[in-house]
Amino acid sequence: MADCVTPGGVRRIRESADTPIRDVSVQVLDLKAMDSSSRYSAMLNDGETQMVGVFAEALFDKLAGGLVKSHAVLKLTDVAYQKEIDQASGKHYAVITNFEMVNDHMTEKFSHIKSESESEPKTPAAKKQRTDGGAVPTSSGKKSQSIASLNPYMGNWTIKAKLSSKGDIRTFRNARGEGKVCTIELVDEAGTAIQATMWKDAIDAYDAILEVGKVFFVSRGSLRPSNRQYSTTNNDYEMSLDGKCSIEVCTEEVDVAKMERPYELCKIDQLAQKINSRTPTDVLAVVTQVGELGSIRRKSDNTEAQKREVTLLDDSRRTVSLTLWGSFATEQGEQLANMVAPVIVVRSLRVSDFNGVSIGTVARSLLVVEPTASELCDKVAALRAWYDAEGATAETVSAGAGLATAQGAGGGNAAQRTSLVGMQPEEIPPATAKPEVGVVCATAVMIKADQPMYYCACPEEGNNKKVVEENGQWYCEANQKTYDSCTRRYILRLKLEDTTGEAWVNLFHEQAVEILGISAEDLHSIRERDPAAYERRIKAAQFSTWSLKIKSKTEEYQGESKRRLTVTHCAPPDYAAEAKHLLALIQGKA
Repeated sequence: MADCVTPGGVRRIRESADTPIRDVSVQVLDLKAMDSSSRYSAMLNDGETQMVGVFAEALFDKLAGGLVKSHAVLKLTDVAYQKEIDQASGKHYAVITNFEMVNDHMTEKFSHIKSESESEPKTPAAKKQRTDGGAVPTSSGKKSQSIASLNPYMGNWTIKAKLSSKGDIRTFRNARGEGKVCTIELVDEAGTAIQATMWKDAIDAYDAILEVGKVFFVSRGSLRPSNRQYSTTNNDYEMSLDGKCSIEVCTEEVDVAKMERPYELCKIDQLAQKINSRTPTDVLAVVTQVGELGSIRRKSDNTEAQKREVTLLDDSRRTVSLTLWGSFATEQGEQLANMVAPVIVVRSLRVSDFNGVSIGTVARSLLVVEPTASELCDKVAALRAWYDAEGATAETVSAGAGLATAQGAGGGNAAQRTSLVGMQPEEIPPATAKPEVGVVCATAVMIKADQPMYYCACPEEGNNKKVVEENGQWYCEANQKTYDSCTRRYILRLKLEDTTGEAWVNLFHEQAVEILGISAEDLHSIRERDPAAYERRIKAAQFSTWSLKIKSKTEEYQGESKRRLTVTHCAPPDYAAEAKHLLALIQGKA
């Protein structure tokens, strides 16, 4: 039996977050049909830990036929941990969408028999060390442990870490009133980083002492699996700090130089793969050109932001434009302008598809001129030697060369060119899988005029929430404000066709305005005045061809998985580029 069950299988499922886990073998206990739906649930057991598992609705007939009995061992070939709480049990649970039978002859609950080395410590001191998770006393008497040792199932813990970055404090409003939130990053002496979200009570209590570069003792926070879509570190977990947490300045001597997250350097010719990624992107390069200091006015708050464009080059012979914002532009940008071809390293950059590929600083970025960190010394010397020997006079190409056309049509590189059939493979991936994105050239062949084409939105800039009419005014439930007017925004479906097949896709406001060629407000006026003219205007948009960026995401509703296609960008096709692509297909080069 021990050979059948995956050791620590339940823990692996719990730690999977939004990533599906495959080939985990567990024993199922208390298998039964759920009262409220056509699904089965069971307790998943790996011999040490248990958790609730819910089988997908598609497996109901297989389970109802008696194929699986309690105490059987199954290999879960597609299982994902759900963050939501199961209403019946009050616990988190796993969703199983596929499995294979391993052993159906078990009649008893399996328990892992621990060896003597694995058994619980017998002495009080050993038990205390096990309870503290390996916490180490410091010179100040406080016990701290490494960030790497943290997990959501621990009780009391304290870490000693440097505040490596601190984001802006943002405000929001919900049903409980106005709140605050701020994202910080902490790094310990092992170089392990973790992202933490601070909420209103913690911000009010500790914001005054939180200074980037200082070391703190942090405790009484909560931990949860990291959401890789938004996390800025590669940690499996992230921290949440509310009014119950404790943050104290560390007064003992600490080697702050050790508290640095290792650089994750990306060559300039590989930046296209990082477009719109939330994972940290670090670049080591030579500055070949520094632009003048400029400014733009933000639409969100009407404030002025300083910016400066800098051109970078590395030994991949590719260049990229780096936008320095705020103090990076005014202080370090001025320093770079007075230097000749300095080597810089920039940590935590944002990669965008502007001009094909470009990079920019954010609040948590760090720029170092002529870096001397031990892990970078050899790479800096090699880059300098290459630039002095040939880089200064070498022929270079922009990292976005050849990508700008595709990006203008919504992003991606040439490898992301696909078709409507390519966006709809026969096998639907699990709902926890990452969305697939592709660039398609297709024709809009059907737009139903009788569908709800638009909705009434809040007229306040930056707020697209729905409003409802009350006594001649418009009320927004999101911010609980009342307005004299509303703004109509598109949200509709249309049918696309290309040479391979067809697909129904969803469109939001900006893309619908591009395809329909008219604003939602103007279309609403036509509809109110002349319904026939309204239908003619919609039909006029049919049979137009577009270059589209489409996102494919699996969504689960009532236990059934469905594919949802959404157009995220559209533009008139570049026929010269399309002709080259077709020629490459004919020649077998695409």
